[in-house]
Amino acid sequence: MRKIEKKYLRVVGALRRLLGLQYRSPLGEQDVFELVRDRRVALVGNSRALSGTVFGTEIDAHDLVVRFNSAPIPSAVSHGARTDIIATSIELEKSIMAERGASHLFWMSPPRNALQHWIVRWPSFFLYPRASHKALCSRVGNRPTTGLMVIELLSRSPCTAVDLYGFDFYQSGSLSGGQTKATSPHDYDTEEDFVLRLMVSDNRFALHRADSDG
Repeated sequence: MRKIEKKYLRVVGALRRLLGLQYRSPLGEQDVFELVRDRRVALVGNSRALSGTVFGTEIDAHDLVVRFNSAPIPSAVSHGARTDIIATSIELEKSIMAERGASHLFWMSPPRNALQHWIVRWPSFFLYPRASHKALCSRVGNRPTTGLMVIELLSRSPCTAVDLYGFDFYQSGSLSGGQTKATSPHDYDTEEDFVLRLMVSDNRFALHRADSDG
């Protein structure tokens, strides 16, 4: 994204916060819940280890496939090829929706900067509620990842199953970005504990690690 546009979004975002203005999205939580009702959902994370698997066909066999931010798809063999929903907390180029064939866009973090115009105008745009974000922050004690926010959202939904691929909580690093587990603003150990506890209490959730491939 161009520097001028980023600066503009920061300035407008600061003005919106000063005036107490909040965004509204065409889709609310209940709309998302209807979207996933009785469906099997695949969440595809950004771990490097996923590249060494052959989960692709299994991922694409789900009713809905969710991917995060602008994470690369190095191979359909490991990552699958389908994308129905892009969940993000960072600015994106509009072209990614057509490139991935995605119909829905979920913005998960409370916007600090102004949201891009194309995102706000996207017909199937969902904004994760600020109250839900605040509650999740309290539960994990830190700023949650986009992936964890989607997991939390789906845990309250009527979907049939949620399969997690490419989630190893930074043990193998990320395919996107140059941060390390130590420099990341997220607490991956706490998030792993959150997911493992959720799997015990809600058998709809399954974690497919690279070493369990096949």
